[in-house]
Amino acid sequence: MSNGRQRLPNRLLAWERLQRGWSYEELGNQIRLSMSRAGEPDTGLSANTVRRWETGERWPEPRYRKHLVQLFARPASELGLLTSDELQQRPDTDIAGEFRRLLDMASSGGGIDRATVLRGLLGMAALPGMTPLLSLSDTQADRGPGGGADAYLQVTRQHRALYWSCSPRTLFEPIYTHAQLGVSLMRAAGEESRATIATALAETALLAGRLAFFDLNQPALTHRCYDVALTASREAGDHGLAAAVLGHMAFIPGFGHDPQGAHDLLTAARQHTWHGVQPAVRSWLHCVASEIESRAGAPSAARHQITLAETAFGQDPSMPDWMDYYSASRLHAFAGYAALADDATADAAERLSLSLDSLSPRDAKQRSVVLADLADAHRDDPDRAAAYLGQALDAVEQHWYSTGLDRARTTRSILGDSRHGAELDQRIASLVSNGRPAISG
Repeated sequence: MSNGRQRLPNRLLAWERLQRGWSYEELGNQIRLSMSRAGEPDTGLSANTVRRWETGERWPEPRYRKHLVQLFARPASELGLLTSDELQQRPDTDIAGEFRRLLDMASSGGGIDRATVLRGLLGMAALPGMTPLLSLSDTQADRGPGGGADAYLQVTRQHRALYWSCSPRTLFEPIYTHAQLGVSLMRAAGEESRATIATALAETALLAGRLAFFDLNQPALTHRCYDVALTASREAGDHGLAAAVLGHMAFIPGFGHDPQGAHDLLTAARQHTWHGVQPAVRSWLHCVASEIESRAGAPSAARHQITLAETAFGQDPSMPDWMDYYSASRLHAFAGYAALADDATADAAERLSLSLDSLSPRDAKQRSVVLADLADAHRDDPDRAAAYLGQALDAVEQHWYSTGLDRARTTRSILGDSRHGAELDQRIASLVSNGRPAISG
């Protein structure tokens, strides 16, 4: 049954189908199979009907909606399955307050794990993606003032600058709320301001995801932020941003011992680089691939990726303003990590020393990672390794960085049951117990 012609194609539904490589017919078959498992009668759903859902000619009936939600593991609001009237039924929520509650639950260690946090976020529809704004009609999208785009972008830039000096837990909340504001602005944006707001929203959500993953060690929150960033980058038509978001998303399976999942995301990221993306973005993606290969126990592949990264960076080291997390110093750090994976400790020490010497004062967070890796590069000299690890923990204490602490904890094992190791264990335990947002898996 048709509920009236949808003015815009349902790009979200189409995207989820394409992400799984399904044809219209295959999606129809998946729905029919799901209905059969639920004991529901076969309706003879056709590929043409599925196509019409995506083109906007028809709305999926409720009996199909629930199976789409189950198949794609996303709420109806994120699959473009709700009408504008239905979207208006969404209750107002103190999203920032709810985030604080969930993060506090996870930080307390009281048996609340990441899965619980994610379920809570799904329940409150936090960072609800872009479904409401993507399903607006042309008239609705132009409604309201088109101003404010430049002001929104300026706040985004200030947040990016604050990332390097502010407490991540303090900074996350305003950035998260700023992303919510971006979604609201997009709903009222005219064509002249839409791209600017979408670009700033993508940058904001990407920054929120980086904070959640690298600083707060919260992959559950990270997924939600990156989903918004990726959708906004498509709205902005910015292939560089899309490549960066997908590259950051690859760290999640890469750190979670799922190299194939990381490879798939990096493949998608590289496809965006075919559209005039700056060489520095490609260089960074090769560095990400190198770290994934290092963690997967493929040192030769990791070092090959570093060679590709250096070649791309040599073509043109300039990069977008939002890519302030990459530089020649960071490339040396990635190269050092790849050399460690290859047991080339002398080479690793040289590259990591170059990285450390060229880090700017703003790069205090990255300093803890480089120092921990330098300790590993001097694993045959316990006194020197312990000194580097002590400096790494000093850096974490001054500028909290969950990734730096995790790297130091991993490297600490090289000292075994030595006196140095015991002293470092006490420092690590003190950092965690003092209420730092180090939330382990």
